Amino acid sequence: MERRDFIKMTAVGAGVALAGANTFRGEAAPANGSTPPKRPGATIGLPISIEPLAKRDLDVIFDDMRTRAGVTALFPFAYTHEPHRSGPPIANFHGGNYGTPHMQYYKDIPLTLEDMTGPEFGKGDILGRVVTTARKHGMATFPFLLEDNVRPATVPHWETLYEVDAHGRRTDRHPGGPCYNNPLYQRFALGLFEDYARSYEIGGIMWGSERQSGVLNALALSQSSGQDPGRCTCFCEFCQKKGCERGIDPERARQGFGEIEKLVKAGRAKERPRDGYFVSFWRMLLNYPELLAWEKLWVDSRHEFQAALYRHVKAINPALQIGWHVWHNLSFSPFQRAEENYEEMVPYSDFLRPAVYNNVAGDRFVAFVRGAHSSVYGDLSPDAALEMFYRELGYGAEAPFDKLAETDLSADYVERETRRAVEGVSAGSTQIWPGVNIEGNATAQSSADAVTAAFKGGAHGIILSRSYADIKSANLSAAGDAMRALKVI
Repeated sequence: MERRDFIKMTAVGAGVALAGANTFRGEAAPANGSTPPKRPGATIGLPISIEPLAKRDLDVIFDDMRTRAGVTALFPFAYTHEPHRSGPPIANFHGGNYGTPHMQYYKDIPLTLEDMTGPEFGKGDILGRVVTTARKHGMATFPFLLEDNVRPATVPHWETLYEVDAHGRRTDRHPGGPCYNNPLYQRFALGLFEDYARSYEIGGIMWGSERQSGVLNALALSQSSGQDPGRCTCFCEFCQKKGCERGIDPERARQGFGEIEKLVKAGRAKERPRDGYFVSFWRMLLNYPELLAWEKLWVDSRHEFQAALYRHVKAINPALQIGWHVWHNLSFSPFQRAEENYEEMVPYSDFLRPAVYNNVAGDRFVAFVRGAHSSVYGDLSPDAALEMFYRELGYGAEAPFDKLAETDLSADYVERETRRAVEGVSAGSTQIWPGVNIEGNATAQSSADAVTAAFKGGAHGIILSRSYADIKSANLSAAGDAMRALKVI
């Protein structure tokens, strides 16, 4: 499939229905007659890594989830090449699909069955066993497909799907990733969604990408600040072609990224620009308007990609629910918040899962402020920059910069962010299932407070995060008790 055809078939504004991958080969896409189990009331979701699903008694695990917290939806990391999604570290980790890849859905891509199969836990179909057992416990299964931020060295063919940075280098880790305009990645993703939709009696699929656009990465405006500002993406042949079709000069855009790289490296070396950081940044945008045009190209490409996946599955089985994990960075960045508008996501979203992890937010927000201080906001102290972000993002009383990492954010933050998401999708039927953090340094009390705050903010459901295997039993019980007190379960 040509990239131009892909974009035409996924244009949201045009209202064109995407009929499925078989349509690309001139075949009809028959509907899947299976329907997910009925789930009365709010969706109570719980992600889970693969290792406990492969090694422990599923009936015991699922009964525990239901008893403690009334879980109705399971979100296993069904396809991943990142070891921490699978479980504890494994030497020479390969990863892949922990179901059974049905190769008829993966046409014209460089990945083989061996490339896509996760071998760590034997040859059994783990996803298939999970789906069957979960249904016995009244739970629907939603494969949680979170994009790989590190290109697996054990899968050599995977590299051809990845982005190219402004210096022409193929990326192999965050902030790069698979390219949304690369037809190989488009075919792979559409095939994976179709495979799960046709091969398993699932309730839906959740996809997530913890990445952002090139300008924001180059400026270190990220919770993962400190990365190489020259690694901004994407300048592969497909993105350059799309840019030219939009009337953007790729070389001018590349030159603009080079100027940002100089600014950030100088800032990290404590070399203040003559006219200050913000003036220098604004001057770059005036001199290189192609920067914002290239930014818009990347953002639009991701949204078109998501719309394609949504329409593809709906053509196969309209009953399946398709939704998106929303990266935690959106909570800290007014720039990414402008690019990821909930209202505009409604036409291709049955649900959204904004990450509102208040108990790990401190370190992440501090990292974001440090990154901003090394580029656009170097004229301000970190304390002043944080206060500015609090005001821009509508935060209430939260900890100052020197206390934030040890204090984290309050449960009020969970309520505010949830309410903002609910208001953002109010014009449609999209539901908000916020991801609240009840693992790590969370306590039973903070878990209950976060769950309560989410529903006070108007959440339609909730996803207890971030992985069942790492959640203390007391925290899961506290979350369940909070929902019982609210009469959610």
